[in-house]
Amino acid sequence: MKISLYGSFFTSHLIHHFKKKEHHVLFNKFSPNIDVIIAQSIKYMYPIYRLLKKIKENNIKLINVIPDIPPWRLQKNDTNNSKVKNFRQNIFHFTHKNQYVFNIKNKLTNNYQKREILRKISKLNKKLFDSYFPNKTLYLKNYRNFLKKSDLILSYSKFTKKLVKTYLKLESNVWYPCADSDLIERLPKNLEKKFDAINISRIVPNKDQIIFVKAAKRFSLNIVVIGPHQDKSIKLECPHYILSHEEALKALSQSDLYVDPSRFEGFGMTPVEAAFLNKPTIASDICVHKEVLGNYPLYFKTGSVKDLTDKIKMVKNGEFLLNKDSIEKIKKKYSIAASATKLLEYIESIL
Repeated sequence: MKISLYGSFFTSHLIHHFKKKEHHVLFNKFSPNIDVIIAQSIKYMYPIYRLLKKIKENNIKLINVIPDIPPWRLQKNDTNNSKVKNFRQNIFHFTHKNQYVFNIKNKLTNNYQKREILRKISKLNKKLFDSYFPNKTLYLKNYRNFLKKSDLILSYSKFTKKLVKTYLKLESNVWYPCADSDLIERLPKNLEKKFDAINISRIVPNKDQIIFVKAAKRFSLNIVVIGPHQDKSIKLECPHYILSHEEALKALSQSDLYVDPSRFEGFGMTPVEAAFLNKPTIASDICVHKEVLGNYPLYFKTGSVKDLTDKIKMVKNGEFLLNKDSIEKIKKKYSIAASATKLLEYIESIL
């Protein structure tokens, strides 16, 4: 089978497994000779949109994978849902979905000649045509229309499947992603402890790291948050920085406890990785955590500093023991082999 996989680290480690099974795999590249394209997330909508004509001409099947549908992006009071930004998102859509128009746009926006007037025109064109807004127009109109061109739609969880059905009015099948268990197994063993507790995720409002910091302060814990600081209005009174995926996993292995206070996830990979590392985990009691993690973590009431504090105290006092059976189920369910096998079954169902 010939597969073109448009994705990031969530799916890139499947490539080696596919190749072991003698499948031909391209990563973020197109060929007219492939059998199927798998696009992971809205991020890859426009690169695939520009290939749709070739995809149809060569009878290539298209699978779209949806990690999540953030409900707040669809609310009227979201800052990205003004009339102006919705209109500008339509401009972005028009100039990025068609290859011919996209090429013209690039010529206009990448004109960096010495003359000042040309530089100003280039900057103006970039502002007009390259402003991207994650809003209702993007999700409910442009992304939805793109997904309808799929031969198969997959969601990362039952929770995301429900969101896709509720907001986009589209049916999808559940395909769980996998942890990079090969990378985890290659990590150095018995690394020196650096942190009492750790959180690994983007610093944005829905990740709610502030309550993690507040709870940790009550015990004077040495903590760190690892991930891009995307919302600068959030001030965290603890060390926070970006690391590569491998270095972040090393930091996780050097921590006594993983804490995930997120209010929203489409799947949530890091707690799964924590299970592969046999780390005690405290997680918010959102439904997708319970779906994905089962009885593995210690759950606390979402958004409650007091309840998170109580749960940290339980771990410190040795009142919480890891459920070994739950960890083994996670390792099996979210292994590369299990995820790849299920994905291949879905591919074969549409060929």
